[in-house]
Amino acid sequence: MPSRKWRAANPEKVKEASRKWRAANPEKYKEYLRKWRAANPEKVKEYNRKYTLANPEKNKEASRKWRAKDPEKARKYNTQKNRIWRANNPEKPREASRKYREANPEYQRKWNAANPERIKKCRREWRKHKHETDPNWKLTQNMRSGMNNALAGRSKSAPTMKIIGCTAEALFKHLLSCASREPWMTRENYGKGGWDVDHIIAIQKWDYGCPLQFALCWDKSNLQPMEHIANIKKGAK
Repeated sequence: MPSRKWRAANPEKVKEASRKWRAANPEKYKEYLRKWRAANPEKVKEYNRKYTLANPEKNKEASRKWRAKDPEKARKYNTQKNRIWRANNPEKPREASRKYREANPEYQRKWNAANPERIKKCRREWRKHKHETDPNWKLTQNMRSGMNNALAGRSKSAPTMKIIGCTAEALFKHLLSCASREPWMTRENYGKGGWDVDHIIAIQKWDYGCPLQFALCWDKSNLQPMEHIANIKKGAK
């Protein structure tokens, strides 16, 4: 075997000899490459990264051919790759999805109309998860449910109304006397599609760990009527 000094002085001859050896020993060369890649994963990764950056069109064409040759394998690979990326970057897909929905409101509306069962299932699973993992959210939902039942006349919900500080009748009088109330807002159109009870200082700004803050959050003085869509857009502001 030529010495290292000779190889350094004759790079072209070394390349040509290597090329001939690879052509004459394809199986041995494949085995050598396999072992080298297994022993040098970081070098392989860096080489692939540089090659992809330097040859974007070749990389696209190679990917296209590979997907066309084995579409099922390509689908599984892409699914796994996306799953790993989403796990490592949870906020990025959410932000991208949010921006797309804002830029394409018509698409979102059509998708919702075409997939009512999927939406119901997602909401049901999300609510179940929140109910099991977020005690503040669970308590908020219980308070809202109790207040809505009392206002709708389905039950008195005494514990809830005690926290709010009045009866359902007195709460209606308070809401209908608020400055935010619009002439069309009546007892009959209270609820989804009409108007909601809004927290003047949003629920998220109160500390549920403090009994006083929890009571002030749900006191009638912090409640006002607001048109349903406007209330949704307001969110936690």
